[in-house]
Amino acid sequence: MLFYGHFGSGADFHAGLLNTVSHASDTRLYVGGLVGPVAACLCIIGFWQVSQNILPHKGFLARFTLVLFSTLMIFGSAIHTLWTARGLSLKYCSAQPAPCSDLIASITSYWTLAYNLGAIPGYLGALLLFFLVLFRKTNYPRWTALFNPGVLILLSTFTDKIPAPLGAILSGGSTNLSIALFFLICLVTGWNLPLRSKENRTHLWAV
Repeated sequence: MLFYGHFGSGADFHAGLLNTVSHASDTRLYVGGLVGPVAACLCIIGFWQVSQNILPHKGFLARFTLVLFSTLMIFGSAIHTLWTARGLSLKYCSAQPAPCSDLIASITSYWTLAYNLGAIPGYLGALLLFFLVLFRKTNYPRWTALFNPGVLILLSTFTDKIPAPLGAILSGGSTNLSIALFFLICLVTGWNLPLRSKENRTHLWAV
């Protein structure tokens, strides 16, 4: 939200984004980019905690899930820092003719490529975790599969229908909010889970 957060309808999010970025200070765009690596590190810690609740927590699937989500966060960190360059190009070049317009198009294309590449391990990790939860290969209740980050992000396609003032926030922040809600559900359900073994109990309390 440091990049382009604003109140409005989901349908008008992109227009509001351009207006917000055009009037944002350079400092706001710098901070919005640099907070990405910090957030990525915290998310990797969160996904490590999730991997500890996959049975067995030292097994291949637990480690593979952690690798996939960690890769997602590494890409996410890079995408966040790249957004500052994109935001600056929109701020200073959006009303200018070529080559400024070409610069915006090139940066946007590169940013989109990085975003799509990062989404690949993210969706693979989400799909794997979804089935692990569904087939009781984790400590999480089955119903928590509904709050899988992949499922929540797919629901973001409906955010354009949400009116002001929260529509724009939910539309622009759908990816981050989906991951945040996912972690909240993991935390709430993990706090009082009926643990299945002494080993699981030891590691859950350690987390």
